[in-house]
Formats: sequence, structure tokens, C-alpha cells
Amino acid sequence: MKKLRGLIVKYKTFLLYLIAGGLTTLVDFAVFAALLFAGFVNTANIISVLTAVVFAYFINKLMVFATRCESFRELCREAVAFFASRGLTTVFALAAYPFLVSVLKFPPLPSKIAVTVAVILLNYILSVAVVFRKKN
Repeated sequence: MKKLRGLIVKYKTFLLYLIAGGLTTLVDFAVFAALLFAGFVNTANIISVLTAVVFAYFINKLMVFATRCESFRELCREAVAFFASRGLTTVFALAAYPFLVSVLKFPPLPSKIAVTVAVILLNYILSVAVVFRKKN
């Protein structure tokens, strides 16, 4: 039990990050479903994804990394860095999947899983190293 507690403490930020990711996914699907129900078939996906990314920024800022910005400029830098890093990993995912499937001839489902895991890890690394980095 003590060893488990030690692991939880050691990986607390990453575990919170995974929980935040699950909640972000729920937001994405809930907004998507609500928009479909309301008849916004053509725009439901883009609006739900954008809503989920905005939600992800706030939940990561407040719950996972608990950063405080001393100025509005600092807050803007952090937000821009977050959205730019998510854009970068989205471009990576859009390029990596067809590369794995079309060029390397990997099966689609394992390729999708591998790209998703890579994106989660890249998003976490960018969040720690660039977006929500601790001030000295």
C-alpha cells in the first residue's frame, strides 16, 4: 500500500493529466451529441473539438499544473503556447496516421492507437516543458 501511495505521489501530475483528458473527451462528445441533436450536423465536430480544447486549457491550467500568471501578458503567452502546441500535435497526428498506414503498411486500428498514444505523450511533454513550465 505504501509503495502504491509513493507511485501515486510520484506520478500525480501525469495521473491528473489523464483524468483531465478523460473529462475533455467527455466534453467533446457531449457537445458533439448536443449539437447533433440541435441539428448542427455539418459543424458539430469542429465546434465540439474547439470547445474541448478550450476546456482542456482551463482544466490543465487549474487542476493539473495549477499555474498562476502574474500578468495578462503572461496569461496570453501561456494560452497561445497551449493552443499552438495542440495545433502542432494535431498536425503530427494528421501526418503520422497516413504515413503509418499508407507508407509503412501498418494496420489502421493499431496505427490510430499508436498515434493517439504519441499525441497524448507529446501534449504532456509540451505542457510540462513549454506551456505550464515552472518559473525559476
